[in-house]
Amino acid sequence: MESRLFMEPYAQGKARRKRVNWGTVAAHAFLIAYVALILIPFLWLFVSSLKDMGQYYSTDMKTTWLPWPLHFENYPKALQMVPLHLYLFNSIWLATVQTLLSVFSSALVAYGLSRFDFKGQGLILAILIASMLLPTQVTQIPLFIFYSKIGFVNSFKPLLIPHIFGGAWNIFLIRQFMVTLPRELDEAALADGATTLDVFFRVILPQSKPALVVTGLFTFLWSWKDAWGPLIYLNSENLYTLPIGLLYFQSPTQAEVTVQLAAIVIALIPTVIFYFLGQGYLERGVAIAELK
Repeated sequence: MESRLFMEPYAQGKARRKRVNWGTVAAHAFLIAYVALILIPFLWLFVSSLKDMGQYYSTDMKTTWLPWPLHFENYPKALQMVPLHLYLFNSIWLATVQTLLSVFSSALVAYGLSRFDFKGQGLILAILIASMLLPTQVTQIPLFIFYSKIGFVNSFKPLLIPHIFGGAWNIFLIRQFMVTLPRELDEAALADGATTLDVFFRVILPQSKPALVVTGLFTFLWSWKDAWGPLIYLNSENLYTLPIGLLYFQSPTQAEVTVQLAAIVIALIPTVIFYFLGQGYLERGVAIAELK
């Protein structure tokens, strides 16, 4: 009798362990299939960049996914066909400076909107949100006329100056995060003799690091893939960024598609590195963005 009482909980626990949660299995299977659908285009891009033109246009399924031999020479050829290293440097420099300017200025404006109460604050915030609904292309013609009149065309200045004043989306995102920080932090710092700027630099900015990293990540990626602005304002080849440089591979004289795909893979490398460096903050950034 005693052994039976002892064995019953063990048998029940064993039965529970054998029970399969099919809902969890189905959810994991769906997520795996979804991730595979996302990764397949990138896998195809990388595999196709290692083909020659005959393999690229082949209809054989084996050649499509397992080409042989592999043509790694497409990568040095892509660097030699156009000054890709120069375009890569211009894109990295421009995206980095734009990100630093936009994140800092946006954080400064967000600090004022989140930590101080003043007349017209709600109106300013409403205008800020409304400006996000305005397409960028609407302002391009007057901006181009303005920059051409003051001689800024064919330089990086028209691409950098707007970021000095921050971005509406960045300001709103950082502001939403700063609102969640307790006001006691400011009051304690001010009681210890800190100035308003001291509170901003030494208290609020360190606490807002997740929001700053997320906005910096999005700004960098947006700048990296931007072809609209550089195409309008840049005329000299030595100022071209990577998105414009990739257009050279589509000209009638540059017909090697696989070399162009190799150049695209090279262009993706910095964004992948930047993404993995900041992915630890993305979860918190998504939670902030849900407040939008």
